[in-house]
Amino acid sequence: MRSRLLILGCLALASQPIAAQDAGWQADAVAKAVDYHLANPPENCIVPDGSVEPASFELQVGEETAARQALVVEMPCQIGAYNQTVVYLLSDQHGTVSEVVFPSPQVDVRYAGDDSVTVEDITITETPEMREVVNPSFDADSRTVTERNKWRGLGDAYTVTQWGFKNGKFEIMSFAVDASFDGEDNPQTLIENEIW
Repeated sequence: MRSRLLILGCLALASQPIAAQDAGWQADAVAKAVDYHLANPPENCIVPDGSVEPASFELQVGEETAARQALVVEMPCQIGAYNQTVVYLLSDQHGTVSEVVFPSPQVDVRYAGDDSVTVEDITITETPEMREVVNPSFDADSRTVTERNKWRGLGDAYTVTQWGFKNGKFEIMSFAVDASFDGEDNPQTLIENEIW
């Protein structure tokens, strides 16, 4: 009986560092992401003074057999009248921090007349990979980020982009534009992809 208690006590002691290590990687991952952001912000990003406590979300990277645990860490960037931008960093359990980029369609809008109300045509001109995301929301369950980029005011024109995390990166799932400065909510979907 005594040897059994001794074995159980040794097993309990042996399991403590593993549990602490499992719990500790997340705090280390956030700290490394903060350090990276402070040293490598995007060009127009305002680095906050003092301590930064970013939001973070768990994310498994890779397939089941070669998966690693990571956090998507959300860092504040720019604050405007209608829009706030953030950047995301991927910080994993092994101490690696990498920048997250989002393919972001840019549009050219042709209006009928000078009032910017009646839209004749919307054309996607390019899709650069951007680090900053505007007014984002991250859904950890669906592994998606949704951006709502307001052009001028609360009830005016905007774009909505949704990306899903697949094969280690974010891919466009949908992109819609409401280009009419009429105070109404009438987005036109220009991209819709089924990525899963």
